[in-house]
Amino acid sequence: MNLTETDTYLSELISDLSVAFRMFSNEAVKLSALLARAEAPSSPERYDELRKQSIAEVRAFEEYLNRKEEILAYLKVESRLAKSQTASA
Repeated sequence: MNLTETDTYLSELISDLSVAFRMFSNEAVKLSALLARAEAPSSPERYDELRKQSIAEVRAFEEYLNRKEEILAYLKVESRLAKSQTASA
C-alpha cells in the first residue's frame, strides 16, 4: 500500500470511529434521559424501554471499541511494514 492509500484508509477508519462514538454518545444520552424521567421502572413497559435502550447503548459502545481496535491493528501492521522496509533498504 502506498502512502496515499494508507492515508486514505486510515482516514476512513478514523471517520468510522467518529461515527461509532457519536452513535454511542447519542444512545448514552437517550438512556440518561430515560433514567432521569423514572427513578424506578414502575411498569413492565418502562422496564422494557430502559432495557432496550441499555442494549442499544452497549451495542453502540461495542461498535466504537471494534473500530478503535481495527485502527490500532492497522497502525501496528503499517508500523511493522515501515520498519521492515527501512531495514531492507
